[in-house]
Amino acid sequence: MITPTTRTPPKPGEKPLMTLAEKESLVSKTKKATILSTAKPATEITRENYKIKAMLAGPSGSGKTQSASTLPGRLLFIDYDGRSETLAGMPNIDIIDCYDADPKSPKAWMKAEEIRREIWSQIRAKTFPYEGIVEDGLTQMLRYCMNWSLLLDPKRGLGGSPAKQHYMPQMKNVSDHVLSLKSLPLHYLLNAQLEIIEDEEMGGLKYLPKATGKMRTEIPGWFNECYFCHHHEDDKGKLRYYWTTAGTGRWDFLKSTLNQLGKYWVDPIELNFSREIVGFRDLLGRRFPSSTEEKGVPNA
Repeated sequence: MITPTTRTPPKPGEKPLMTLAEKESLVSKTKKATILSTAKPATEITRENYKIKAMLAGPSGSGKTQSASTLPGRLLFIDYDGRSETLAGMPNIDIIDCYDADPKSPKAWMKAEEIRREIWSQIRAKTFPYEGIVEDGLTQMLRYCMNWSLLLDPKRGLGGSPAKQHYMPQMKNVSDHVLSLKSLPLHYLLNAQLEIIEDEEMGGLKYLPKATGKMRTEIPGWFNECYFCHHHEDDKGKLRYYWTTAGTGRWDFLKSTLNQLGKYWVDPIELNFSREIVGFRDLLGRRFPSSTEEKGVPNA
């Protein structure tokens, strides 16, 4: 009788058969080699394959929507706030209206999820015609998702407000939605408003994206670029728009991977929207200068 570990003598001209243990060892070595072989040198990250993953935060009117339009390439804007008129006349931008004037309707959230699924479908089919996606903005997205979450349980809090059990589905579904689109091989930007909260550990106040519960502290961790949008009136009465891209203390969620070790610019970044190279196109040029024409412009 032949046991499982016994080799059958090969016939003349045949290669000896491997034992089961030898096959498992070979498979294991092949898997390890395949995983390790996916490592690539950091020097292969270039302007051409760098994908911006950004969140812009600031009050209404601070230039978030206009700033988002400076992402390179053809862009798809998903408008939750009903303020797409800001983009009127801009080339290389298509807009999907996801605004719903009904404060209780879940339809806008259902539409947002349908958009997400269709984007993924086109990405898999390699037919998606855009280089970047902008979702504008987070506050309304959370409201629409809460309207959907209220359908899951008829119980309500005081005055018909959402009850405790409605918040977890809202946070999970919005988080999954944003992370799903952010993971695509495209530029992705999320516009958010700010919330002032009390820092219980350190004392004092701090600024965070306006969101539900622990999402306020989690959201900045999803992005490489977190900027504060603001504007000031100069001595001639003209509004000048700026980004602050790094911060400490009450602004410690601000950061920029593009500005590696602070080597490429000093805050604040002025946004002169009359220029062709502005905003993200400017910062990409500073981080990856390849020619005189492509280099970013200095702060005005």
